[in-house]
Amino acid sequence: MIPMSQVDGSTPDWSTLIRAGDHVACSQMSAEPVALLRSLAASNVHAGRFHVFLGVPFTNAAAEFPPSTTFTTFGGMGSAAALARSRAVRVSMRQYSQVASAFDDGDEPVDVALVSLARSADGHLHLGAAHGYALAAARRARCVVAEVNALAPVVGGARWPADIALAAVVDVSYPIAEPPGSTISDVERRIAGNVAPLVADGACIQVGIGTLASALLDGLRHHRSLGLHSGMLTPAVWRLMQCGALDNARKSIDTGIAVTGCVYGDAALYRAVHENRRIALREPGYTHAREVIARLVGFTAINSALEVDLLGQMNAETVTGEHGARRQVGGVGGLNDFMRAARHAPRGLAVVALPSRRAGRSAAPGGSRIVGTLSGPSTVAACDADVVVTEYGVARLRHASLDERAQRLIGIAHPDDRDALRDVARRTGQLP
Repeated sequence: MIPMSQVDGSTPDWSTLIRAGDHVACSQMSAEPVALLRSLAASNVHAGRFHVFLGVPFTNAAAEFPPSTTFTTFGGMGSAAALARSRAVRVSMRQYSQVASAFDDGDEPVDVALVSLARSADGHLHLGAAHGYALAAARRARCVVAEVNALAPVVGGARWPADIALAAVVDVSYPIAEPPGSTISDVERRIAGNVAPLVADGACIQVGIGTLASALLDGLRHHRSLGLHSGMLTPAVWRLMQCGALDNARKSIDTGIAVTGCVYGDAALYRAVHENRRIALREPGYTHAREVIARLVGFTAINSALEVDLLGQMNAETVTGEHGARRQVGGVGGLNDFMRAARHAPRGLAVVALPSRRAGRSAAPGGSRIVGTLSGPSTVAACDADVVVTEYGVARLRHASLDERAQRLIGIAHPDDRDALRDVARRTGQLP
């Protein structure tokens, strides 16, 4: 159990803070209020009969609640997929840019907000390593409970507003969640080699997390004057800043500043961003907003998907198991926000990069990630597709006709899958 102490020396009296049936909203990602969640779960207040909005959790703290507690997540990101295998989990289908406004408008109910904060040397409180919907939820909540983590970084742009009262404040000290260690594959490096020429010097980039994202960022180390406007700042981004490739000097807005919604990495990264004036946290209504991104000349969104069909539709949410059951491993998230916004930015580009085959699948059918028909939902519509990249090349889909799309996507599929994909395209009339 993570040690915790309230300012008066006690733990929160959850029985006075939370009522049966309440909707509890938590800050998320690297600002997940782990100590508060574990304390609330251990209290067994109201036998757990309430609902918790987790967003994207990075730890297993939610698994400690009784079975009567239900949850909302943004899909299968972080530890949410593991939670959904054993618990009742509702998946939010909102685009990430609209999440905070859903709390603002009351469309997403909240009675109690739990937040994890950081304290600066002057005593002021800040949101810590992630922004998200926390402030919007706190403004609508009946009461707000905060943990102040001594190991959380203070990042600019996210000072706690003086007009949001805190019903209880708990001082804690525990390491923030770190991404699991993993190795970049040769396929991912080949994909990165195909993406790098698409990114112009001076571009403002957005990239996600994971080994492919790290490979893509490492592939940009010889670029210059890159900027960052993204949902995530990771160690791979920090390496670009350290080597001089990413200095934000040519950003048309927020010049000189890397804008992000979340910092997620190791202890060294959290120390590096602490009170670093070159980095700013912003809310989803800024990081993911079309009207903001449209002002960023050369905005280049680099994301991934689980599969892409021959029309250019993309599934970024579910995979299908051996018996046909769908399993949530991703989510809607900010993928559409960034892809659509990139199309509105001057010289903007929306890149979706993925391996040609699923890991462990060496033979068709079933292994290709370029497919005739999606096995899950169409997260991205065909009309929003722009550029798709695999280790076999680049398929430019913007303004392409249906037959051109099929030909170009088949051309970057695994060579052993191309004949089967051509047969599908002919049967459906996409190719003559």
